[in-house]
Amino acid sequence: MSKISIDLNEKFPTLKAAPSVEAVIHWQAPAGKKLEPDSFRKELTQRLPEYPTLQTQQDIQMGMEVPDSSPEFFQRVQWNGFRLQDEQNRHVVQIMQSGVIFSRLEPYERWEIFSAEALRIWQLFVELARPPIIERLGVRHINRIQLESGERPSTYIKMEPYSLSGLNIAPETFFYKDTYEVPGYPYSVHWVRTIQPQQSAPSEHQALILDIDVFTTQLLQLDQDTLTQRLQEMRWLKNKIFFSSITDTARERFRG
Repeated sequence: MSKISIDLNEKFPTLKAAPSVEAVIHWQAPAGKKLEPDSFRKELTQRLPEYPTLQTQQDIQMGMEVPDSSPEFFQRVQWNGFRLQDEQNRHVVQIMQSGVIFSRLEPYERWEIFSAEALRIWQLFVELARPPIIERLGVRHINRIQLESGERPSTYIKMEPYSLSGLNIAPETFFYKDTYEVPGYPYSVHWVRTIQPQQSAPSEHQALILDIDVFTTQLLQLDQDTLTQRLQEMRWLKNKIFFSSITDTARERFRG
């Protein structure tokens, strides 16, 4: 398999009406020190006043033990971190013992603004939790395109769902998930295309969901320059997949 070429100087169209409903940067990086819930909460409250909504996150473990041939069921609740949200309900932050998930909800901002805020939260986590390494880094964009009456997914994306052989009947819903390794780079991609069923309200139409998740396949050091390079390359991959997959009709609609 030949190596592809990531060109960070390549320009992609600016979409003022981009269909992105959630953009995510996810660091899977377990804390290198023990985090105390009370002191950790206090630090986050003081350091992130622009995120006033703070909720505790817990992991629930359920299982069965057989100490003396008599099974006993158990449920354990363990603190895992905090979920924070800004006043506009646009940014959602999950700061956990296992890493950081930073989400931007619609409307999507420019990458420079989105990634800068994500990196600011990440640096705070590094300072407070001292993770020794990044086990996995992910950049994910979820897009939702509402289909008007009579529109097919192929109006917006270069694909056509499989029809029943011999009957020429197209599916009402579908779910396709492909996974790709990126030759020459430490990345893989999950690429999902699916139909969100019509909601209960008669005025609601079906929606086409395009979900692109680019993630690392090797351990990543905490070096800032390397991290910035990886994020830029992963963003390029996300953009390349998206813009190579949508139709001219979609481009014109999303230009705004």
